[in-house]
Amino acid sequence: MAVYAKGIETKKRFILSTYHKLLVQDSSEISVRKLAEENGCSIAALYKHFESLDYLIAVASIRFLDEYMVEYGKLMDTDKDLLTIYVEGWELFNRYAFQRPDIYYRLFWGTGNSIFENAFQDYFELFPIIGSEKYTAYYYTLLFEDDMQNRDFIMLRRIANMNLISDDDAHYYSWSNPLLVKGLLDCAMKENADKRRELAVTCNQLIRRNMRQVIGQ
Repeated sequence: MAVYAKGIETKKRFILSTYHKLLVQDSSEISVRKLAEENGCSIAALYKHFESLDYLIAVASIRFLDEYMVEYGKLMDTDKDLLTIYVEGWELFNRYAFQRPDIYYRLFWGTGNSIFENAFQDYFELFPIIGSEKYTAYYYTLLFEDDMQNRDFIMLRRIANMNLISDDDAHYYSWSNPLLVKGLLDCAMKENADKRRELAVTCNQLIRRNMRQVIGQ
């Protein structure tokens, strides 16, 4: 048991130290050797816990989603209807995503997307998040979904089942809204903080305009 606990603590240290590096530098500047040295471990110890440096970076990147995931759970537990929660959920996502477009783009659309589900599961087992109490199973289904179009459709199909939108609307918005966010996040990676905030506002406006027919704004 003591050996197992030590291994868990070592794994958590690697994740946290990688996260702190991602706060101040690009993922391309992170090396296995430096991570091992800083954690007082061998390179072999790192690979004992993580299949690759890219995988470790993906797991550590999930930490950038912590506040978003907690706030999203709280949003889902409000008395708002699901259509409102859907729109405000995108706005919440954008608030965090446009602060670190490199991280969010890589996880949801880029090189980290193919390992997102496993990385999220590894992270969540070590650093549990308290999510929605009202829609518990539904909340975690959304979070573990690595395909943004599918993730959006899960929510929109439920909204359609409540007769708040049509089935055609559900299919259309599940494609168009993620593509809006993806495109503007890609642009945001080349911009400074002020411009990224402007792009986040633009993205929210475009989503609401795209959905004007069903949300009445």
